[in-house]
Amino acid sequence: MASSSNPPNRPDGRTGAGSLRPLSAEVSCLNRADGSSKFSSGLSQILAAVYGPASPRIPSKERSDKAMIGVVFKFGTKANIASDNTSNAHPSYGANERELERFIGDALMHCIAVDQYPRTVIEVVIQVLKADGSLVSNSLNGALLALMDAGIQMKSLSIATTCLVPINGDIINNPIRFDPTAEEESMDDYSVIVVATDTVKEGIVTSMTFGSFQLDSFLACMEGALRASKAVSAFMRIAMEQKVKREARTLWST
Repeated sequence: MASSSNPPNRPDGRTGAGSLRPLSAEVSCLNRADGSSKFSSGLSQILAAVYGPASPRIPSKERSDKAMIGVVFKFGTKANIASDNTSNAHPSYGANERELERFIGDALMHCIAVDQYPRTVIEVVIQVLKADGSLVSNSLNGALLALMDAGIQMKSLSIATTCLVPINGDIINNPIRFDPTAEEESMDDYSVIVVATDTVKEGIVTSMTFGSFQLDSFLACMEGALRASKAVSAFMRIAMEQKVKREARTLWST
C-alpha cells in the first residue's frame, strides 16, 4: 500500500492511511432467513439476509444450468448516517440502489458455485443500518458472510475494499486511504474506488469508481485491496468458526 513518511491521523483515531477499522459481525441473526449477518466496520453497519436457493416465482427467471442471483439494496434513513460531517457526501457516492445491486450481484455471481443450484434463485437483501463510510464494500462483505451462514457453496470470496485516492495522483504526499469514514469521503479533491478481489486467484473481480483519478492510483488501489482482503477473509473465517463452535455446544447440550 502506498504510504508517506507522514501518515495521516484519521478522523476516527487511526494512524496510517492503510489501516482498516475494527471489524465485528453477528451471524444467524435473523430467524426467518436461510442465512444472515450483521456486519460492522467501525461505525458503519449493514444487515444482510439470504433466502434460497429456491424455485423462482417467475418461471422466466429460471436457468436450467445454474442459479440466478437477486440482490435487493435498501438505504437507511438520514438518521442512520453516523458522521456529522457528511453534508457533501451521499453514503453511496451518488450511485442509486439499482447500480449497487448490479455491482454486488456481479461480484456474488463470480464467487458462488451457481452451477450447483440449477433452476433456482438465491436472493440477497441488504439493509444499511448505519452509514459511516465504505458503504459499498461493507455491503458486499456482509452479503458474503450471510451466504456462508446459509451454507451456500462458494468457489471463492469476492472481498471488497473501499479506497480514497487524491484526484491529482500524488499518492506519496497524500497516500491512499483504505476503509475511509464518511468524513474522509466528503473531503474535496479525492475520489472513491471500490475494488472486489478474488481470495483464491488473488485477482481483481470487479471495481466501481466515483470521480477522476490517475492510473497509478488505481493500480495502487488494486495492490492494497488484495492485501486488505486477506485480513477481511481471515476475520470471516473466525466468525464462521465461532458460529460452528456455538452450534456444536448447543447440539451436545441437548
